[in-house]
Amino acid sequence: MSTRKAPRANRLLENVTIGLFAVLCIVVFGEVVARYLFNHPFFWADEVTVYAFTWVAFLGAALALRDNRHIGISFFVGKLPPGAQGVLGVLADAIVLSFLGLFLVQSVRIYGMNHTVTSISLQIPLSLVSGSLVVMNALMIWYTVESLAGKMRRLRSRVLAATASDTSVVEKVI
Repeated sequence: MSTRKAPRANRLLENVTIGLFAVLCIVVFGEVVARYLFNHPFFWADEVTVYAFTWVAFLGAALALRDNRHIGISFFVGKLPPGAQGVLGVLADAIVLSFLGLFLVQSVRIYGMNHTVTSISLQIPLSLVSGSLVVMNALMIWYTVESLAGKMRRLRSRVLAATASDTSVVEKVI
């Protein structure tokens, strides 16, 4: 199920992120009104705000990775030939994937540790918050695997095209 083949799942992820951001804004606005207009703050608003912000930030990071919107410095890579750019793209995705794999292991460990710990105001398991790390990592791994597969297909098609012509494969790819 690739990103292009899963528009409903992607739309759901976007809508959940937007919905959580809306909840965040409403709770913050309500808290300001309750605190300064009625002098009666909500005891739970701080926790809801922090937890919603955590989920929005991590889901937004996964969406940014999906859309290739993270900050990158492409000045030197842009100066390379297309084949070398492709090889570096594959290498970069492989490095990101290995990092995300290690990060996923630690995220699951944190999730397990927080399952028995409850929040102060809402008395909910903190694993509901640390679960955002696991979800973000799983999504990022999925999107990176898709990106890596696409880059490898493009690189392979360049190599096959170079093989079909009379010039050497190394000259055509790089």
